[in-house]
Amino acid sequence: MNDEPIFPRRVLLGWIGAAVALFAVSLYFMGSRGVGSSDRTGPSAFSRSAIGYAGIAEVLQRRGVPVIKSRYNSLEKLSAGSLLVIAEPMLSAQSESSIRTLLTAWELLLVLPKWGGQPSEDHPGWLSTLRERPNSDAQRILALIAAGATVSREPRPVTWTTNQLGLAPTLDAPIQLIREPRIQPISRPRIRVIVGADEGILIGEIVERGHRIWVLSDPDIIANRGFGRGDNAALSLAAIEALRGRDGSVVFDETVHGFGAAPASPVLLLFEFPFVVATVQVLIAVALLLWATLARFGAAQTRPPALSAGRSGLLSNMAALIEDTGQQEAIIRRYVAGTVRDVGRQLHAPREISGNRLVGWLQRVGSARGTKIDCGAVIKELAGVTGGRRRNISVLLRLARRIHQWKGEIIDGRVGHPRGH
Repeated sequence: MNDEPIFPRRVLLGWIGAAVALFAVSLYFMGSRGVGSSDRTGPSAFSRSAIGYAGIAEVLQRRGVPVIKSRYNSLEKLSAGSLLVIAEPMLSAQSESSIRTLLTAWELLLVLPKWGGQPSEDHPGWLSTLRERPNSDAQRILALIAAGATVSREPRPVTWTTNQLGLAPTLDAPIQLIREPRIQPISRPRIRVIVGADEGILIGEIVERGHRIWVLSDPDIIANRGFGRGDNAALSLAAIEALRGRDGSVVFDETVHGFGAAPASPVLLLFEFPFVVATVQVLIAVALLLWATLARFGAAQTRPPALSAGRSGLLSNMAALIEDTGQQEAIIRRYVAGTVRDVGRQLHAPREISGNRLVGWLQRVGSARGTKIDCGAVIKELAGVTGGRRRNISVLLRLARRIHQWKGEIIDGRVGHPRGH
């Protein structure tokens, strides 16, 4: 069995580190999905900044009104009696078509844009600066429902001459109002004044082909910065209740603030940010799995040969086992020592002698019998071999062969010519 790992250690650690980092990044972006840095402080129902609409949304929920903060398909979420709120939309060439589609809702509250700001770096969700948006931003939105009407900003307080809701708004200058042209085009319905002054309209109503739109010119009565002043909160709720049915919900469309729309198919969702991060993780995991198991495909691997039978096979297997253990030196030293003792026993050496005395006795016997190999010289050379070097193995094997030949010479009288002698 091969214990070598499939991947090198550094490669494996690198993949693990990359996977952990990618997982952490995916969690971060999934947690912040739909509430980016600009949206958290913009005019959305998620925003708690001065120009946000989280205040009115929370008050409605506390009053038991169903509130939906819609990121996609807002018209499909409208039921009988529901009200669609489009608060200070961002108009662009790409968004104009979608805004025109939203304006086809049966009951609609459209809030014209007025303020912008810079997000605070010290307090997340706050604004560091507040600035007026160009008057043209509100004018372009108003032109979608009332061509010919204009947006003006009054530098002084105004007196409300018409107020069908019975609650006085509290606004600081400049007050953003709508002015209708003196000559009204026949093809366009007039704006009926709900709350207005001689200088212009604050809340107006447009009814066309059963669709009812209330347009709020100045967002300061409904946005967070002015919602709690005077009767602004009560006025905002009264306007919403005048449009909403008894059991209808209030749907805040957030696609106009840059929130991503859901894809048409769940399959496409896998390739939308941030879910594409999880898709990439799965693809990497599959690639690693294929990499690790690809070598296992195809024909079965050939089994290793069985152990050979017989004396030759047994010796070969023993030699292979000894080589695997790395104990060749110790085994050869024991073999030499054991051979010397065995020769001494066969030649009836005195029992009381051993070690160097036995070697000296065998040298004298070998000299008398005419052996050409001196066992004492072999043992001395063996003692001089130091361990820890692979080249010593060949020296040890040569000494083992010489001691074996010495045994044949001194016992059986076989005189040979050992290699390397």
